[in-house]
Amino acid sequence: MKIIITSKLTENQLDRLRGKAELVETGWGKTGNMLTEDEMSAALMDADILLVGYENVPSRVILNAPRLKLIGCSRSNPVNIDTVAATQRGIPVLYTPGRNANAAAEFTMGLMLSAARHIGQAFHAMKSNQYLGEPMDHFSGADVKEDVVWTLDGPSPYKLFRGVELCNRTLGLVGLGNIGTRVAKLAQAFGMRVIAFDPYLAPGRAHELNVEMVSLDDLLLQADVISIHCKVSKETMGLLGPREFSLMKPTAYLINTARAVIVDQASLIDALKNKKIAGAAMDVYWYEPLPSNHPLLSMDNVTLTPHLGGSTVDVPERHSKMLVDDVLAWMEGRRLERVYNLNSTSTIKIPFSADSIK
Repeated sequence: MKIIITSKLTENQLDRLRGKAELVETGWGKTGNMLTEDEMSAALMDADILLVGYENVPSRVILNAPRLKLIGCSRSNPVNIDTVAATQRGIPVLYTPGRNANAAAEFTMGLMLSAARHIGQAFHAMKSNQYLGEPMDHFSGADVKEDVVWTLDGPSPYKLFRGVELCNRTLGLVGLGNIGTRVAKLAQAFGMRVIAFDPYLAPGRAHELNVEMVSLDDLLLQADVISIHCKVSKETMGLLGPREFSLMKPTAYLINTARAVIVDQASLIDALKNKKIAGAAMDVYWYEPLPSNHPLLSMDNVTLTPHLGGSTVDVPERHSKMLVDDVLAWMEGRRLERVYNLNSTSTIKIPFSADSIK
């Protein structure tokens, strides 16, 4: 049995497969460069299993891989795989739901704090030589004072970067899946009231999480911080447009670690430029990398990061174990736990909430 591996899988999980199949590591996981469709087709000519990360696996590749029997994708949503073609051939598509949910949730809280307390802007100001004192000859510590306070005179950073506390404020979650659920728990630890909009949430789940379910309009009207955690679909593309921004509080912050197209680009730029909302923190964009002349880059009420929400050293081990567990189960004729396409009693599709940000 031959396994083509283009995903970044950890060595200790690969060790579980060694001796049971021939492992061929290639593509993005091995070299940092993704295979083209032609290269993928060539690699799969005599392969039984494909474990893929970010390469596209279209219908042409799947239908022309004669021995292919199983596909595993180390993403929470295998959008790069033609699952219809895989289903037509009876090929299970494994995936790794929630693999980066902890990472994304913690990153969301980081952006929330940065937006509310202007952490990114304050850091940039200091690195740009603003609000600094005269150079010193030495830093021995012998001349330090017991109490030191940054200057409060004039346009001081204390005044310029004064923020708001999250405690006792309302967080509105658009989507309450794996990531949204974790954000809710973290926000509650900060003392926030949490409300959410998710039309497909299972009955009773919100009560378990101590989250109040509301309509999207009510969420926009009530929330001090709005955080997006839904996936892209026909119903969510442009979900937040001119009308929705008009409902938000002028003191509200928008956080987006899901997908940029859920927010209408022109409406967000207008809302930030004209101070219709207090600010935004973004990790995802309509174009990646972000064009160097994009309007967001010139705004002082925006925190920007380059799609880092799911990027931690912990995620590869998590998705590696999930994939290898199911590959071994398939080899041994046992029940698969995480199948995206074919019938699986253990797989619950959440049609609104996002389980992945990359």
